[in-house]
Amino acid sequence: MGEIKSALEIALERAERIGKASKEELEQSRWKEEARKAAVKFMNGGEGEVDLKEALSGFPPQAIPTAIETVSQVLARNIFLPREKEQWATIDRALKGLQQLKGSAVLQIIDNIRYLLQTYQQTREQYKEQLKMRFQGQIDGVKQALAQQYGMGVASRLDAEALPEFQQEWSKISGEIDSQFQQQLDQLKGYLTQ
Repeated sequence: MGEIKSALEIALERAERIGKASKEELEQSRWKEEARKAAVKFMNGGEGEVDLKEALSGFPPQAIPTAIETVSQVLARNIFLPREKEQWATIDRALKGLQQLKGSAVLQIIDNIRYLLQTYQQTREQYKEQLKMRFQGQIDGVKQALAQQYGMGVASRLDAEALPEFQQEWSKISGEIDSQFQQQLDQLKGYLTQ
């Protein structure tokens, strides 16, 4: 079994590594952190639009490749399989940042990602609707019995999605869909971060 380290032990190990780090490694680490901050600031948006190319222009020439790679990785982490429509704002922002950073060379990949994510959402909705219809047939008999015993108000609140069997089946189907689409998304994101 692995050894659990205290916060102090971890901090001491990190300090030891820093002590052994060369001046170049320390500078690279600093530039990575600055690039990460620029990417986070871009993703948070808010007051004053951050231009990523402009933000990276203050980096020394030898740090630019590392900074671009770091920013690309931060932005790529914000591209994920959207389960809700509200999540598109984050995804679109990340795609915009990658296009801003890498130019027209990534337009085709960005279009492919958008298409993949839209297809993902449609696929989830279709499968969920099909499953719902399958369970609805089973639930109609229960609704009639409830309506007779407790009234229409109680029966009308009964929904197929609330059934534990539905949730279990949907979890399984949803996991399979996620797995298939995640593989494709990871591959496309890999092209963006190269």
